[in-house]
Amino acid sequence: MRRNGFMATLSENIWLMFLPALLILILVTLPPFFYTIYLSVHDIDITKPYLGRHFVGLQNFIAIFSDKRAVGSFINTGILIGGMVAIEFFLGLLLALVIDSFFKKATWLITLIILPMTFPRVVVGLVWRIMLNPIVGIINYLLTPFGGGPVDWLARPGWAITSIIMVDVWQWTPFMVLMLLAGLQSLPKEPFDASRVDGAGDFHVFRFITLPLLQPIIVVAIIFRLIDALRTFDIVYILTRGGPGTSTETVDIFAYYMGISEAGRISYAASASLIVLYVTVILVTIFLRFSRQWREELY
Repeated sequence: MRRNGFMATLSENIWLMFLPALLILILVTLPPFFYTIYLSVHDIDITKPYLGRHFVGLQNFIAIFSDKRAVGSFINTGILIGGMVAIEFFLGLLLALVIDSFFKKATWLITLIILPMTFPRVVVGLVWRIMLNPIVGIINYLLTPFGGGPVDWLARPGWAITSIIMVDVWQWTPFMVLMLLAGLQSLPKEPFDASRVDGAGDFHVFRFITLPLLQPIIVVAIIFRLIDALRTFDIVYILTRGGPGTSTETVDIFAYYMGISEAGRISYAASASLIVLYVTVILVTIFLRFSRQWREELY
């Protein structure tokens, strides 16, 4: 009875356990967030502080949507994130299925796969920049026997954005593998045993049993990776600095140039970052609703 009473009291006041962490999170995140909103509705130039701070409302946001360079940075961000997350998910799912089917006890293989995740992004960017060098890079050297001429990977718009996606896929596909593999290994065995007794084929088992049961893990993995993929500043800046031209300039690179490096238009940069935040929230909300419908269709 005492134990039941203690558990009931704990469950009723469980929010008290999260209160310290919640307060710290609020203190760390909300002040910068509200200050960013303050910056976005003012006209502030950090290179000319004597001009003061003038309230301009939504003019910064309107200016961004009429700025070809800003719009291009949003398009580049969408292409990069879409390509990276899609490739990492499908490749990660394939590798997770292979490991779960044939290498369940091969811990050395899992350790080898997650090794790229342990490297700092800056180190990864520097190493791949050397590897993609058209003169001394090993990538062109490996392609020489196949008849491929030297490719200037980071100096051509199409190859540059492909190279960024390739580097990110190399480093972060292991995240998808770990998430999906953990999900696969935690699935109940009874539905699979029953399907084998009924004579279901591998495709039908995957389509009607594995995917519905794995769907919550898939949603969490994609959302986590989507949010993390938005922080591509370090890799992009080290590899291409947004070039050639502005062909690989993402929103965070654009905001850095506008707010600090080139123009000092900190309000303009804050507006761009807030738009990314709003778009992210909208995309995550749409994806969650789509995932619920997908789960219902699978069942």
